[in-house]
Amino acid sequence: MAWSFDIRSALLVGALLTTVVGVLLLLVTRGLPPSYRRSMYWWVAGTLMLPASFVTMALRDFVPVWTSVVVSNLLIAGGIAAYAIALEIFHGLPRRRLRLWLLAAASVLSSVWLAQVIENVAVRLSVVVLLMAMLCSCVFANLYRSPRSRGRTRHILGTVVVIAIAILVSRAVAMFVAPEQVEGVFALSQVQLASYAVGSVLPVVASFGFLLMCTERSQRDLERAARVDFLTDCFNRRAIEELGARAIAAARRHGTPLAVLVIDIDHFKKINDELGHAAGDDALTAAVARIRTELRAEDMLGRMGGEEFIVLMPNTDSAAAVVAGERIRQSFSGTPLDLDGVLRRVTISVGAAVLAPADRQFSQLLLRADRAMYAAKNAGRDLVISDPMSGWDA
Repeated sequence: MAWSFDIRSALLVGALLTTVVGVLLLLVTRGLPPSYRRSMYWWVAGTLMLPASFVTMALRDFVPVWTSVVVSNLLIAGGIAAYAIALEIFHGLPRRRLRLWLLAAASVLSSVWLAQVIENVAVRLSVVVLLMAMLCSCVFANLYRSPRSRGRTRHILGTVVVIAIAILVSRAVAMFVAPEQVEGVFALSQVQLASYAVGSVLPVVASFGFLLMCTERSQRDLERAARVDFLTDCFNRRAIEELGARAIAAARRHGTPLAVLVIDIDHFKKINDELGHAAGDDALTAAVARIRTELRAEDMLGRMGGEEFIVLMPNTDSAAAVVAGERIRQSFSGTPLDLDGVLRRVTISVGAAVLAPADRQFSQLLLRADRAMYAAKNAGRDLVISDPMSGWDA
C-alpha cells in the first residue's frame, strides 16, 4: 500500500493545533504579571494569524487565487512580525519596527507584483520565501541581542527560529536551482513536504518556548524580589545577612580580611517631617545611588531597615574600611541631595568593623559596626568611627 501525504490536510491540522495553543496562551496571559502581558498579547496575535494563513492557503482552489495569495502572505508576514515585536517588548529593546513592516509589506507586494511580471512560479515563490526568512532573522535577533536575554529556555525558541530560517532558505534555493519541482503550491516534493509538515508544527513549539521564557523570567523576578529592597533596589536585610554569613566563611577559608560599614542618614526624621514622606523616599534612593558610586564592584550594599544601610567589603582591612567610609561620608557632606527639586544637605554617620577571631556569627560583626555607628552619632554625627576591636582608632 503506497503512502501518501496530503498537504492541505497537514495545513488544516496544523491550523487547528496552533489555534488551540493560541487560545490557551490567551487564557494563561491573565495569570502572568502585568509587565509580561503586552508582549504575550503580541505573541498570541502572531500565533493566531499563522493558522488563519494555513486555512487560507489550504482553500486556494476554493477561493480566488489573488485573495488566497495576498491574504495568506499577509497573515504569515504579520504573524512573524508580531513574534519579533513580542520579543522586542519582552526584552525591553529599542523600537525598530520600520524594518519589520517594510519586510512584511515587501513579501506581500512582491507576491502580487511578481505574479503580473513573472510567469515562473518558482522564481516568485523564491523571492517571497527569502523575504519571510529575513523576517524570521529579525525574530532571532530580538531573541538574542538583549543583555536581558538569559536562561536556557530561550534556546528552545532560538532553535525553532533557526529551523524555520533553514527550511525557508532551503526551499528558496531548491526552487531556484530545480524549478521543475514546483508545478504548483501543493506539488509533492521533498522540499514542499518539509516546508508544510514542519512549518505547521513550528508555531506550536515556538509558543511553548516563549511561554517557558516568561515562566523562567517570572521565577527569577520572584527570587529577586525576595532578596531586594523594593524601594532602594539594594539587598534587603535577609539577603545581606545571608551574604554576610557567606562572606565570613570565605574570609576564614582564604585567610583574607572582611570589613563591614553601617551607614545611617543623620536627622532623617526631619526630612520626612519638613518635606514629606515622598521626599524621604527620594532621600533613601538618592543615598543608595551616591553610596554605590563610592563602592567597588565586589562590595555589597544592603538596607537594614529605615534609613540604615550596610556595606559588606571583602578583602578589606580596618584602615581601608575607614578610608572607604570617609570617602562615602565626604560625598554626602560636600554635595546636597536633590529631593524632588529641593536641594538639601544631608550627612551620614558611619561605623566600621573588621572580622575578628571572636566573631562566630555575622550578627556579632554587625553588632560591633552598629555600635561604632551610634558612637559616631553621639560624637556629633557626620563622622566615621571604627570599632576598637578593628585595631583602628577614628
